[in-house]
Amino acid sequence: MQLRGLRPIPLLPAVAAATLLFAFVACGGTETVVQTVIVEKEKVVQQTVEVTKVVEKEKTVQQTVVVVQTATATPAPVPTATAPVTPPAGELVLVNGAINVGIGTPRFCTAGCAENVYQTSVMETLFRPNYKDTLGEKPEEPVLATGWTLAPDLTYLDFDLRKGIQFQKGYGEMTASDVAFSINDANSVTTPTSIHGQAGDFAPLIKEMLVVDPYKIRLIYLNYDSRGIRHRFSLFWQTAGVTSKKLFEEKGADGMRGFIIGTGPYQVVSWVQSDKIVLEALPRHWRKTASVAKVTYIQVPETATRRAMLETGQVAAIPPGLKDIKALEAKGFKQLCCSGNVVQSNIGMTGNYWEKERYYDKKALTRTLNEAAPWVGKWEGDDAASDLKARNVRQALAHAIDRDGLVASIMTGLGGPNYFAYMPPTDHPVFKKGKFVYDPATGKATGGWEIPYDPKFAKELLAKAGYGNGFTIPSMWIDVPGTVANELGQAIASGWATDLNVKVTTLNSNIYSTYRPGLVQRTTSEPFIGCGDDSNLGVPFDWARGLVMSSWSDGGYGVGMEVPWAAQNYATVAKETDKAKRVTMQVAFIQRGLESGLCIGTVMIPTIQLYDPKIIASWEQLPSIEGGMAIMNNLESIVLVKR
Repeated sequence: MQLRGLRPIPLLPAVAAATLLFAFVACGGTETVVQTVIVEKEKVVQQTVEVTKVVEKEKTVQQTVVVVQTATATPAPVPTATAPVTPPAGELVLVNGAINVGIGTPRFCTAGCAENVYQTSVMETLFRPNYKDTLGEKPEEPVLATGWTLAPDLTYLDFDLRKGIQFQKGYGEMTASDVAFSINDANSVTTPTSIHGQAGDFAPLIKEMLVVDPYKIRLIYLNYDSRGIRHRFSLFWQTAGVTSKKLFEEKGADGMRGFIIGTGPYQVVSWVQSDKIVLEALPRHWRKTASVAKVTYIQVPETATRRAMLETGQVAAIPPGLKDIKALEAKGFKQLCCSGNVVQSNIGMTGNYWEKERYYDKKALTRTLNEAAPWVGKWEGDDAASDLKARNVRQALAHAIDRDGLVASIMTGLGGPNYFAYMPPTDHPVFKKGKFVYDPATGKATGGWEIPYDPKFAKELLAKAGYGNGFTIPSMWIDVPGTVANELGQAIASGWATDLNVKVTTLNSNIYSTYRPGLVQRTTSEPFIGCGDDSNLGVPFDWARGLVMSSWSDGGYGVGMEVPWAAQNYATVAKETDKAKRVTMQVAFIQRGLESGLCIGTVMIPTIQLYDPKIIASWEQLPSIEGGMAIMNNLESIVLVKR
């Protein structure tokens, strides 16, 4: 999709070839594995390439490629006490729409906490993306890890850790024990009571983290995932910040809650939910000593108030309301560059829990279908008529959304239309242009992927499903006031009422943490604005999808549905090492997703931050599709204007 109103930023998802984990299997069952290591300031000592063609009946059946790369690492030096460092000075106030809870114990650090502890530069991750590398074309920059090695049989992954890194407030040197604790305490496999933001994401992937020696840690896979380092161990996406095991041993799980300790260049002075976070820079840091001595994030939900505060110089940067962007840019405020974050907004039609067993270990699942909800049906393999009836209802809702109207009004011409949660941009070579032609008799579709705004057809679909006079949706979660999601939810609900007599009784504008438990517990059938955190144009198109739409995420965050074909897609794509095959699988997944109407696309929302160039001279925002702290990350890179 060509997104309107933004500076040119390469947004087309692409495979970060150097950061993925590769293995090639020759026909006949001979396994040849590529073992890759990410290093800092990489110097290639030797590289050999062998190509073997396997020929049968004068036909090339398969080509096996073996690439062996040997490299040396030059880790960034740990600053010594005598190394000259310019002391941090000055202070900065940044605005966020919401300040989530901050908790130091990994197992208690739920969504919105788990990511913010490293987006604020308090904790650090094993790796992070390079500045402006929105496509992942470069290897991730080593942070607490210096490299990795994949086992030949894909059963484990070793990380080499940097030596000499100190925790804040005197908690000693970071070692493999700290990394193992931080991830194992977050992972619901190793800590069943964990409600960490990635508890359910880690669970199908990581059996446990084992200490090999003080500076080497081993990830034991439950299920290998080809998305690699950028996906689960980088600031680019959702991971776990590394904290101190010594702190845990000293204070226990409950006692550690109020101590957010990491290895980052900033440490916490105070962290008050729904109010503000105050950070102070360390006088020197092993990687980069911050230039700004004090940074405060404050919560300001109202976009009009944010704009006024930026215009009057009370704050240095804000996530603006979309309607304010052009006017603020005309006054000289600048866009922060470059997160690559463009949200594909959707409506998750929750309640469709169809899987009977957890996909990866056959654990029995007990779910309740709320068939009183018109959009909820039985799995087509169990009851085809029930599935088709509910599918036609969902398609009616999808065809009664004026996406172009939403882009023109609420989006003020920015972004563009979206049709399904995980689609590629419209200028991607696999995108199927043209009208989506849905057949209510079969539940299948022909033509392109662009769902038209067609209220007449939508009414016919409802009538065919037995709801010619409309129906009521008791509640739909649309996020808090002041967000684009909230505006979209109000507009879409109004359109449904006008076009279909489908009325949403309650537009749930409560904070997300009050809605999320129903998604985790698989009990909700309340539709919501959203359908997976990785519904974002910044995600490479060939990355495996379907985890949060299926039983793979049981025990953690899901999107209110458990869909057999989504589970199968994730399983096959995650293990596939051939990019072209992954893309082909994803195209089929998109088609089925559009036909299902389970994640109804609405619009593309570019994530934009504006800053005052009279206060901030430079700021290197790192690419991230994780929206924590409004993606105001890499605080240590900020340089203030000299006075």
